[in-house]
Amino acid sequence: MIASVAIAAWGIGLYGWQTTPASFDFIALYASARLVATGHAADLTDRDAILAVEHETRPERTRFLNNPNPPAVSAILAPLGLLPFEAAYVVMLTILVATLVATALVLAPQARAEDRAWLFPVAMLSPPSLIALVQGQTTPFILLAIAASLRTRPAWSGALLAATALRPQFLPLFALVALADRERRLPFLAGVAAVVAASFALVGPGGLAGYVGLVTDSAAELRPGDLGIASLLRRIVGGEDAVLSLALSALALAAGAVVVLRAPPALRTSIASSWALFAAPHALPHDGILCYPTVAAAARTSASARSWAASGVVVSLVQQAGLPVASLWLLALSLWTSRRS
Repeated sequence: MIASVAIAAWGIGLYGWQTTPASFDFIALYASARLVATGHAADLTDRDAILAVEHETRPERTRFLNNPNPPAVSAILAPLGLLPFEAAYVVMLTILVATLVATALVLAPQARAEDRAWLFPVAMLSPPSLIALVQGQTTPFILLAIAASLRTRPAWSGALLAATALRPQFLPLFALVALADRERRLPFLAGVAAVVAASFALVGPGGLAGYVGLVTDSAAELRPGDLGIASLLRRIVGGEDAVLSLALSALALAAGAVVVLRAPPALRTSIASSWALFAAPHALPHDGILCYPTVAAAARTSASARSWAASGVVVSLVQQAGLPVASLWLLALSLWTSRRS
């Protein structure tokens, strides 16, 4: 069953990507990886340089597609930059499917044994998972690190949580979880420092301003499928405003910090997974997979597992249809899990 579901997810991802490969996020990730692979790492925060590679890769790509990930991500993906674009995506897709399978297996013990068989295909084939595969995004790697941190010793757990620095909009609450634990603290700080040092070594001091610009632009974006309370409230008041987005996220983070710290230590990471999405200034549909640890923690009975899994799929579809309800669902999931704990 695992193999058949994985093959189905792989096939759906490849088919979806082939429809319009120049429009999905992977082309931006590939362009940055190619800059590193070809010896132009200093240009990783240069819009013109990234767009030039995007356009060279697919001529129909004529508008800049942002890649706000830390430069260290491009260094990790640099081997893909040595491959032709199509081959690179197939390799990335295969790795992502394997990563999602590994994550499901790591999270499985949190759910009841009788629910694991149906939870696996739901997790693999839910809209956020399929969107992450079609987009060729890196979020599954972060999810695996978070899931693995739940099953290992505190020191290793801290190092794994540091991987959230590769998606910095989700870092704060996981940082709080790690820093609140004396055994996790130093490995976490060392891991984050490694990401920062590697990124700085790649772009140098001259590239820092460019990276801040990429991140600021990303925070100001407001797309129809965006998750989080900041995106929901900005739809109400209108406008793409990075300052407003960051201010709203700061308020949500403050509330999330209280909820996470009041939870039992064993549940803090799981609760932070959904609350980090709720509070993020920029969270896209594929980032929704980060709430899987919270759903796993909430699935203490078959009824709760069915309720949260089914409602999550429905909410994802409704969100994609244009009705922004995902942030409210994330808040409900986080508060319900906290209260049950």
